[in-house]
Amino acid sequence: MTTAVPGAEDGRAGVPGSEPADGFLAEVFELLPDAVSVSAAVRDAGGRAVDLRFEYANAAARSGHAAGTAPVGGPCGGLWSRVADGGVLAACLDVLNTGLPEHGVFTPAGEGAPHAADREYRAYRLGDDRLLLVLRDGGERLVRNGERARARPGDGGDGGDGDGTGDTGGVDGTGGVGGREPLRILADAGAALGASLDRGATLDAVTASVVPHVADGCLLYLVDDTGLPVLAALAHHDPRRRRELRDLAASSPPHPDAEDGVGAVVRTGRHERGADVTRALGRPPHGDERRRPRPAHAWLAVPLARSGTVIGAMVLVRSASGRSPFTEGDVPLAGELARRAVPAIENARRHAEQEEVARRLQESLLPRVPPDVPGLELAARHHPGERGTLVGGDFYDVFPSGPRDWTVTIGDVAGKGPRAAAFTGLVRHTVRAVGRRTAAPGALLRAVNTAVLDEPPSVRRFCTMACATLRPDGSGARLTLALGGHPLPLLRRNDGSVVPIGRPGTLLGVVAEPRLRTVRHTLNSGDLLLFYTDGVTERRSNGVMLGEAGVRAVLARTPDASAETTVRLLEEEVAARGPGAPSDDFAILGVRVR
Repeated sequence: MTTAVPGAEDGRAGVPGSEPADGFLAEVFELLPDAVSVSAAVRDAGGRAVDLRFEYANAAARSGHAAGTAPVGGPCGGLWSRVADGGVLAACLDVLNTGLPEHGVFTPAGEGAPHAADREYRAYRLGDDRLLLVLRDGGERLVRNGERARARPGDGGDGGDGDGTGDTGGVDGTGGVGGREPLRILADAGAALGASLDRGATLDAVTASVVPHVADGCLLYLVDDTGLPVLAALAHHDPRRRRELRDLAASSPPHPDAEDGVGAVVRTGRHERGADVTRALGRPPHGDERRRPRPAHAWLAVPLARSGTVIGAMVLVRSASGRSPFTEGDVPLAGELARRAVPAIENARRHAEQEEVARRLQESLLPRVPPDVPGLELAARHHPGERGTLVGGDFYDVFPSGPRDWTVTIGDVAGKGPRAAAFTGLVRHTVRAVGRRTAAPGALLRAVNTAVLDEPPSVRRFCTMACATLRPDGSGARLTLALGGHPLPLLRRNDGSVVPIGRPGTLLGVVAEPRLRTVRHTLNSGDLLLFYTDGVTERRSNGVMLGEAGVRAVLARTPDASAETTVRLLEEEVAARGPGAPSDDFAILGVRVR
C-alpha cells in the first residue's frame, strides 16, 4: 500500500530534467515502496517559504495519487487537507526556512485517503529551494500522536536497540539493510556530513553515517603525505568490539602493496570484500593473528576518491558470527556514502589547513618574549580581545638599538581582530627596521607615521605608540621618551610614589607632521616604569572604568614588587573587573631598574 503525495498527478513523473541525475539515486527513488516527492519553495517578499510547487514524484507517489491533485508546477498548499493535516505543511515550510530536517506522523483525512491509519513523513531541504518529502505507512512505529521531531546527526531512527549486546544495529542477515531504506540513510548522512567544518567532527560523521544502519562498524583510512593509508576514524556500536577493532588496526597498518584489503583499494581504486578482517587491514606482526580476538567476520572496503585520485578507503565490518558476508548488492550504497563523504572530508581538510596557516601567521606577529637586559627587569602581558585570534591591535617590543641602548615600544593599532593584527605587523616591522639605525624615539615615531600614511586609505589605520630608549649605567638608567597619542607611562619610584611621565603627542597615521615631544629622565635603582594600552584603563566594572587611577592604585599597593609581580597583579586586576574575558585588546610592559 502506498501513500498519496500532494500534487502527484497520475502518470506524471515530473518535468523533464527534474529526475535525480545520479543513476544509482534514480533507481533508489523509483524502486522505493515509500512515496517520494520533490517540490520547489514559493517564497514571499521577505524570502520566507509560504507554499510549495510540485516538481517530481516517484512511482509509489504517482500510483497513490490523491484525487484533484495539481499538475506539475502547481501549488501544493491547497491540497494538503486531502492528504495530511496542516501541521505537515507547516513542518515542510519550516524545513525550507531553517534547513533542519523534520519527521513526524499524520492521519490522512478526506477524499483520496485510502485508510485512516497513521502515516510517517520525513522532510529534507535540498539546496536552498527544494523540499524532499518521504511518506510511508506505519509512522506510529517511530513517532506517536502526531509529534514532530527534529532529525539529528546520529539519530538512532528505527534501527537497533543500541545496547551493544550483539544486535546487528539494523543490518540484516542477508547482506541488505534492515529497517532503514537507502534514501533515508543517504539523506541523514548528507545532513550529518554538512553539519561541521571541524575535521574530527567530520570524520566522526562519516563513520556515524554507516554505523549501525549499514554495518556494525566502520574504519576510515586517509592517505598521508607519504602515500600510506592511516586510520583517521573508527566506530562500532559495541564498545568491546570497538576496542578490539582499534587494537587490531593499530597492530595491522595497511600496506600500499597489499594484494587485497585497504592497501589494494587505495592502490587500484576498486572495492574489495571478504570474511577475514585481518586481510582487510594488514597482517599483524610476528604472525600472532591466531591469538588475537576477531572483532569482525565480514568486511567491505570502498575507495574514497577525488577527481580520479584515491585519498583513502572506508571499511565496513560485520561482527556477528554466522552472518552472511557482504555481497555486490551492498556496494552501491557503500560507494555512494563514500562519494558523499569525500567533499565533506576535503572541506574539513582545507578548513584545517586555513586555520593552521592563520595560526602560524598570527604567531609570527605575536610579541616576542622580553630579552634579558643587563641592569633591567622586564615583564610583559599581551591579551587579544577577539575570540578566534591570537593577535589583536596591541603590541610591545624590546630590542637593542646601540652598543648600550635598548629601545622599548608599546602601541595600539585602531580596531580589533585579524585586520588590526595585520596592520600591527607593518608597524612592528617598521619599528624594528628603523630602530636598528637610530636610538632617537622621536625619529622612530616619525618613521612609523610615514609608513602608516603610505598605506592605501582603504586599509590605513591610525595608531598610538610610546617609544623609549633606556641606557643602564650600573647605578640606574638614562631614559629618553616620546609619545605618539599614547597614554603616559607611570613611574613608580623606589620610595613608593607613583607619577606619570612624558608629554602627550599626536596620533600616528593622521597628519604628515605629528607633534612629538621628547623628554629625558634619570631612573634610579628600584624604579619601575609601567607602559600599558587603553584596553587596561577602559576595562569596566558595573559601568565604571579602571582608569589611570586604578592602575596607579595597583602600583601604590606594590612599592617593592618586581616587574613580573607588578605586571601580573595589574593583569589580575583587569581580569577581575568583569565576568568574562576582556573584549578589548590590551598590553602591559613593566621595566624595573635593578
